[in-house]
Amino acid sequence: MPLSRPRTPRVHLLYAFILASLAFPRSAAAEKILAEGADWQLYSDGRAGGFVSYVHGDGLPQATYGTDSTGAQVQLHDVRGGGFDALAERQPAGPGGQLSQGTIDSMRVRSGFIGNTLGVGVREQINPTTSVMGYIQIWAFIESESRQKNRPNPADVRQGYAKLQGTWGSILAGRTRALFSRGATDIDVLYGHRYGVGFPGDIDSNGPTLGSIGFGVLGSGFAGGIIYGTPNIGGLQLNVGIFDPIQLQGAAWFRTKWARPEAELTFERPIGQTGGKLVLFANGAYQRVYKSDACTMVLPTDPPCEATAAGFGYGGRFELGPVRLGIAGHYGQGLGLNYALEVSDANIDPVGNLRKFDGYYVQSMFVLGKVDVSAGWGIARVFLNPADNVAVPDPTDPTMMRRIIPHSVIKYQMGESAGVVYHYTPSIHFDVDLFRAEAAWFLGEKQVVYVYNTGMMFTW
Repeated sequence: MPLSRPRTPRVHLLYAFILASLAFPRSAAAEKILAEGADWQLYSDGRAGGFVSYVHGDGLPQATYGTDSTGAQVQLHDVRGGGFDALAERQPAGPGGQLSQGTIDSMRVRSGFIGNTLGVGVREQINPTTSVMGYIQIWAFIESESRQKNRPNPADVRQGYAKLQGTWGSILAGRTRALFSRGATDIDVLYGHRYGVGFPGDIDSNGPTLGSIGFGVLGSGFAGGIIYGTPNIGGLQLNVGIFDPIQLQGAAWFRTKWARPEAELTFERPIGQTGGKLVLFANGAYQRVYKSDACTMVLPTDPPCEATAAGFGYGGRFELGPVRLGIAGHYGQGLGLNYALEVSDANIDPVGNLRKFDGYYVQSMFVLGKVDVSAGWGIARVFLNPADNVAVPDPTDPTMMRRIIPHSVIKYQMGESAGVVYHYTPSIHFDVDLFRAEAAWFLGEKQVVYVYNTGMMFTW
């Protein structure tokens, strides 16, 4: 019997893509001008630091086994989708030496919610109303893959784009942040984990952590795309783009035809004379996927020859005096738990149909001089398809009359966070943050993990 779900390169690529969603809005005040001329500037921005992170809690629930009429051990149901996989101490429990859920105890030195980054950009003023810029951003991790210090940490060129701006709006071409769920991701960055860790993601491997991604926040992610932004009229702005399509892969969803459209509408209005603001947003994405081979539907339960992965997000941010508050939600089909349009067991039922998801997220922060105090809560939920409730004969019943559900599907992931950041200078930030992560499955399994983090970050 398997001790836990196997780790594959796909898992590591999954988390690498999730972590792409953790880009932060760049502040012009933090940039360093490297050189400039009459109508151009060369500048840099970035960050470097590290965090000690300790994870303690329940291991991933194991498959449930029983004994058939011959005395052989047989699987009753497994656990699919979601949860927090890591090396765990497990003890035999129950008949036949079945392993218990076990306990995770893991301490790492991590990159934090946003890894070490180096950005370099060039701005040029073409005429009084038109400018162009090019920007490249490189990310790097500090921890080694799978705790092997001889493994290389290659540089990740996370962004690279050109942007033309004028009174008519803007056009961006290259690799940058996607638009769907951008507003929710910004809330997590700005008010939650910009200088901290949150949930570590792949506990046993490397890379920036997740913050509250996967707990009511879909990471917006990065992709190659072309985006048009309208002029800002009274605080209202629309961004529409087409992006390199995503192949969902599971159950033969390997083929796509068209670039993926995404859009985000934002409204920003200042409050008072002290820098307060109200920001509202709504965004969405649409992606058609297809089977790669000849498609025939024999049974009514067979998945169709093509499917739609799509969703919408909404929310807002409020700032007044020392108070910061962000609220966001999302709903859609084929979205996944962690990032928009995710390839995972949570996303696809046993016969290949896409499941539906929703999520809700609330994040607060209080600015007390040089100290920021934050607290947040979020939940991501999965909705079953009819194929998930198809029962099969119980192999432990000699009459084969009793029936059971063979797969326990993830029901929700819920996270609660708290943190304190001390800004020693505008560029040096010390962080202590906590995270409680909970996962539950439809057949009753549950997992709770606690994360304790502290460290520092230097930004420019």
